[in-house]
Amino acid sequence: MQKFAKTRGVKGAASWCALAAVGYLTARYLLEALVSLCMSLRVPGATLASPTGFSQTEAGILSMVAAIGGILLPVFLLLRLTRLRSEDLRLLIPAPWSPAFCLPVFLGVANAANLFGGLLGHLLGTEGNTTSLPAGGSALVVNFLGLCVVPAILEELFFRGALQGLMRPCGSAAAIFAPALLFALLHMDLAQGITAFVCGVFLGWLTERTGSILPGMLLHFVNNTIAFIIAYLQLYAADSTALCAELFVLLFFPLVALWMIWHAMRQGFRFSAGLRPGVDAWDVFSSPAYTVAVVFLAFFSVYSNQIG
Repeated sequence: MQKFAKTRGVKGAASWCALAAVGYLTARYLLEALVSLCMSLRVPGATLASPTGFSQTEAGILSMVAAIGGILLPVFLLLRLTRLRSEDLRLLIPAPWSPAFCLPVFLGVANAANLFGGLLGHLLGTEGNTTSLPAGGSALVVNFLGLCVVPAILEELFFRGALQGLMRPCGSAAAIFAPALLFALLHMDLAQGITAFVCGVFLGWLTERTGSILPGMLLHFVNNTIAFIIAYLQLYAADSTALCAELFVLLFFPLVALWMIWHAMRQGFRFSAGLRPGVDAWDVFSSPAYTVAVVFLAFFSVYSNQIG
């Protein structure tokens, strides 16, 4: 009877996660369309994709506004329509944790996934999304805020806060896995999706261990900042400098992470310690809505990349 209750619970929670993920995607596109419409009223023909008549700074700010609204709107609706409460978002002071361990290990698994995703994309003949950055000035600052600061705060609030909060009564495994998979699919890119899934699992684990999303925000911010610096070097630095920096990040952090994990496990560290029992991670697919959302997002990602 207890197993049946848990299965019913995971169906409902996973269904709300699925609706929230699709709602986030819908809200983002609708807000981008609304912003583009407002831009065209000022400059005929102007859109976010082609901001004719707008400076890079103005376009970056408008794009950031659409991205912020696309996340905050689903979070607000989840707080109003579901059992999710503000305390479930885990915007709390974390329990004692070790940044000196978690940060290099997180960067290690993230860059190992980056390397694997890049190699897989090369073998499949798919090109990853490229980031275009201005050379400097206020436009570069706005891009930094939009690519590093805002995602680190709001994506953690949405995925590790709201969605993981919905799944938490089902146990740590489902709470970590369900949002991580949606997080990966919503990146709409094979290489980025692989990295996002691995990072999502680690950040979800960290949230469960510390009881707070704040450490995850910090790690997310550092990872995005490193990627931002690499992208900037690829655009404006000498080819040899950019290549050396990228190879250093892709190889150094995974090797350090392997050594740190090996050393920690020799001292008795276990990643499973402190996690709560519950349903299996795969039980989230007992929700038809979650399964349909995963299939839809996968096909939508492929379609978007083909027409892009």
